[in-house]
Amino acid sequence: MNWKLILPLSGFGVLMGALSVLGYTQGIEGWLWLAISVFCAGWMGTQLAERRFRHGFLVGLIAAAVASAIQALFFSTYLANNPEFMRAAAALPPGFPLIAIPLIAIPVGGLLSGVVLGLLTLLAGKLLYRSS
Repeated sequence: MNWKLILPLSGFGVLMGALSVLGYTQGIEGWLWLAISVFCAGWMGTQLAERRFRHGFLVGLIAAAVASAIQALFFSTYLANNPEFMRAAAALPPGFPLIAIPLIAIPVGGLLSGVVLGLLTLLAGKLLYRSS
């Protein structure tokens, strides 16, 4: 495993977590994650000759889990800066603990992001990798 590649690319999770807590990703978070995923998959696809899925999976898992964990840790700030979240939460049953959403997103979102980024990295490797 190339941790010198995995850990820096996973750092996008810290960036996205912080930006979302501060309210800067409202309405564009999905697009930002897509751009980050394409960049990471492309970068790993050019750098890795093998284990591409595993590397992409770990980057996606760590980045999404870290972003959700940051949202959970700073949940009151997240709520204050994300009125769209509060409007969507109004549809939840009364008494539903809102903090459960980012806590559930840590494992579920992490696994889904890992699989998607792993597959994108496989594809990028097939398209972009040139052996020396």
